[in-house]
Amino acid sequence: MPTQAEFSLAQIPPISNQTPITLVAEEGFWTDYLTQEMLPKFTEKTGVKVKVISTDLGTMFDLQTQALQLGEGRYDLLSMEAGWAKEWAANGYTVPLVELAKLYDPDGEKAMESYLEPYYPSLLNILSYHGEIHAIPYNNYVMGSHYRADLFENKTEQNNFQQRFGYPLAPAKNLEELQDQAVFFTRKAGVQLADKVLAQDFYGLALMSGNKPHINDEFSSIIWSLGGAWMWPKYNQQKQLTHFEVPTVNHEAIKATDIYRKLMPYAFPADDQFAFNEAANALATGQVAIWPFAYNNLWSASFRVEKNIPGARLGVAQVPGGHPYNGAYAFAVSYDSKNPQAAYWLLKYMGTFAAQRAYALGGGNPCRMDVVTAPEFKQDSLREVAGAFEVSHAANLFWSTKVLELGHFTTTAMGQIYPELSHACYAASHKQTDSTNIFIELSARIKNLQNTYGEVPAIDKNNAK
Repeated sequence: MPTQAEFSLAQIPPISNQTPITLVAEEGFWTDYLTQEMLPKFTEKTGVKVKVISTDLGTMFDLQTQALQLGEGRYDLLSMEAGWAKEWAANGYTVPLVELAKLYDPDGEKAMESYLEPYYPSLLNILSYHGEIHAIPYNNYVMGSHYRADLFENKTEQNNFQQRFGYPLAPAKNLEELQDQAVFFTRKAGVQLADKVLAQDFYGLALMSGNKPHINDEFSSIIWSLGGAWMWPKYNQQKQLTHFEVPTVNHEAIKATDIYRKLMPYAFPADDQFAFNEAANALATGQVAIWPFAYNNLWSASFRVEKNIPGARLGVAQVPGGHPYNGAYAFAVSYDSKNPQAAYWLLKYMGTFAAQRAYALGGGNPCRMDVVTAPEFKQDSLREVAGAFEVSHAANLFWSTKVLELGHFTTTAMGQIYPELSHACYAASHKQTDSTNIFIELSARIKNLQNTYGEVPAIDKNNAK
């Protein structure tokens, strides 16, 4: 296990280029922390001023891509969702970290290799391009199943579940068990739940079933657990990516639709805007038993149930099926930066142990193993922020190299493909639609987008059954 990284603010050498730099950052507590705590210290140490452009995730991709296409050096440090990393790198928008280290770091390449050791290999593999890492992750959104442990451990509920389904009540390990639990915990107002009469209707689970990107993340998790994928990367003997195979008929996606549709009647009522905030709130306000495909960086939001509902206790397990959606938000230096020297050192500073620890204490899900496994975060007093760390750690280790086996994490066209996945999953979730046709059309669209925007071609994978 890597130990706490040596790098700190004090080790930044004098920066010859004093041109102010501009950082794009996600709105929220992390940007506030950067602005109030870290950036003033960076400026005091280096003399380089930092301007922050704070934006929401919905506009972040287009805002930066348009600026990068113009090449005017508008932004020095970019903020990205992991799915964009290979696309931006392939377009030459981001600079490999080792290349920057060779230019500006006294210890060169070795300094960056040592610096990255504590980071999860899964995240670095997602953020890499042709084996070179272009970005440093700061916010990991690997999934876990957030559930009401007090309900699962209630003797009455345990006995009733055992009698009804013939096996013990425990966090669902597969999708069949999740279906049973969704049915079991859905109750009408006036009946009992954990020996108390319900004042309002109660639901088995929360699904992020709105017309938002997150329904794709749920579908993807289910599809991967069924042994499927949206597209398969193919490599030559030198382990170089040569092409993708796209299933002409995606049987696992069709099966996932059937599973998802069976779950929806037992899910908290959702409209087309229902996503992660709404799902976390349904759990936090005591209206559902399980959020089975929760982002673990929302653990603090789910945890509010312990304050809102007397006797409630939140638990976390691996997602049903064992293949959680994974990824991160990350920072990278832009190719047209007017001060890449300062941008490089700020990037390293924002990813230090101290910075990731502060991020964790603020409720974020960190990307460094040494932070996640730090003894202080095992204390019960920090369960509100760190309660999902152990499950996140196991999930990230599971994905270490497996991310390279899925087209989702290896294509340079995911920025174009991802919205199509989301739209198709949302359309397929409705019972009146023909999921087979939806996914046949989606496969054709994926192949077209990969062949238009991707670096290597996509071909049909004939998987007729």
